[in-house]
Amino acid sequence: MIPRKVFPFATHRSFCCVSPFSACELFSQERRKSLQDKVSKLHKARSSSIRGVVDEDKIGLLKQAAVIVPLVSVNDQSCLLFTARSSKLRSHGGEISFPGGKFDSVDKNAEGAALRETEEELGINRTLFEIWAQLPSLQGRDGKTAITPVIALLREPLILSSLKPNPEEVSSIVVCTVAELCQEKNQGFTQFRAGYTLPVYFGQQTDDNRHPKIWGLTAIITHLTLNALIPDMYKLKLPFVKRILRISSDK
Repeated sequence: MIPRKVFPFATHRSFCCVSPFSACELFSQERRKSLQDKVSKLHKARSSSIRGVVDEDKIGLLKQAAVIVPLVSVNDQSCLLFTARSSKLRSHGGEISFPGGKFDSVDKNAEGAALRETEEELGINRTLFEIWAQLPSLQGRDGKTAITPVIALLREPLILSSLKPNPEEVSSIVVCTVAELCQEKNQGFTQFRAGYTLPVYFGQQTDDNRHPKIWGLTAIITHLTLNALIPDMYKLKLPFVKRILRISSDK
């Protein structure tokens, strides 16, 4: 379906009441346990509460893919890491995404596929990740693929200069602080005629990517992750704006 419009939530410089927690605090084992409890509830709710979730009995009928949702520490700030896909790619070229891709013959599960793809795309050793949780599988845009998001913590502080992005797959790295994603000025929503709303986020301007827009499946995964990680800080709600009908003055 074609979206009607992207709506910003704020047209002025207003902010949510967010304190930028340090990575040490936000990525603690207590937060991990809380996130796992939230994700467990998501799995029980499944299609009744999550847009695009794939029913468990249908997952085996679809192609399999997985992405890592990397929780990373940059200058002691808690962040999410995204990639801007290479324009050379046939599928979703230039879009903001999480690292990952389709299952290979060597992959035994979503975790293995996501870690392998991330190592190939960014050069991060897969053993440096600590797996926190696996979100419900979501249907890809082609309708033929089940994509499983794997939330994982990078155990070491991220030094951006140490990354080795594969230019065939990645054009640039996009890092957003958790506090930034919680700011109202960086949030929006896309409304579809079918009667549902999806989140949109706007990253900070960089030399490589001017105010990157995070939308689609990546935005849904971001929304689910932040809801599970920081429900006390993340307050984004997704309204549905009713269409305004013009009433003719002609009698």
